[in-house]
Amino acid sequence: MEIAAIILAGGKSTRFAEDKLIYLYNNKPIISYPISESKKITENIFIVTNELEYEKIKDLDNVKFIFDDQSLNCKGSARGIATALEKIESNYYLIMPGDIPWINSIALNNLIEYSMRTELLVSPIIYTGIVSPLFMSVPKKYSKKIIELCNDYSILASRPSNFIRGNESLLIGSYHLINNPKVFYDVDTKHDLNLNSKGLPRKIIHLKSYENFIEAIKNFKNGNINEALKNFITESKIYKKNKLYSLELSTLIDAFIINKSELIQKRINWLRKKIGRNPKEI
Repeated sequence: MEIAAIILAGGKSTRFAEDKLIYLYNNKPIISYPISESKKITENIFIVTNELEYEKIKDLDNVKFIFDDQSLNCKGSARGIATALEKIESNYYLIMPGDIPWINSIALNNLIEYSMRTELLVSPIIYTGIVSPLFMSVPKKYSKKIIELCNDYSILASRPSNFIRGNESLLIGSYHLINNPKVFYDVDTKHDLNLNSKGLPRKIIHLKSYENFIEAIKNFKNGNINEALKNFITESKIYKKNKLYSLELSTLIDAFIINKSELIQKRINWLRKKIGRNPKEI
């Protein structure tokens, strides 16, 4: 198939206090929005879920269900993404979360067109400093590498952002994808349904810093802790220079896991506050 739309639907909705995927927003279940918008792009729509969540959404029409591959070493959304790339044959994968009530087919189509033109993994910058790794357009050539990153490079933390950090990637400011800033926003709490938008970033950043992440994990696994720390710090400086605060935060958390430096923690706390998370010890 040319394009496979992958909708991630395996979360527990803990902060939402009830199952957000079937929660009615404007009289429609939230998960129906990415499904209906994806149908405007491709007939090949897959929902990656678990057995518990499946029982709640199994009656959805015109979608195929895939269950998380428990044999994969990564967890959460990262496992869902790797599972889809492992089980589905497609030239391009359009990956998105299931809790995106403002999503628009124009934005999704523009995202995948960037990927088709460049043959790069593409992810949006949804507002200043924040990359949303749950949205990705992925050419087929990345499949094996993402599965490898899931299995062999999740030793410190299992995050979808590892797939961006471990690959040559193109990050696109949402200004270039759509004129509605909220299109790429997902929902964690009911309060999020009433959030104001935070602008349309205009940056386009071509990341080629993946070797730092790969070498850091290799060094850590081989017991070369100081070298791993240097790799992570070098990687974090690239994100800092480009004001990619969410990627810098993920990188410094990895660095902090192996070196409980007060300086690193201070920067982590600043980043958490900057992107809207309360400062706290890791």
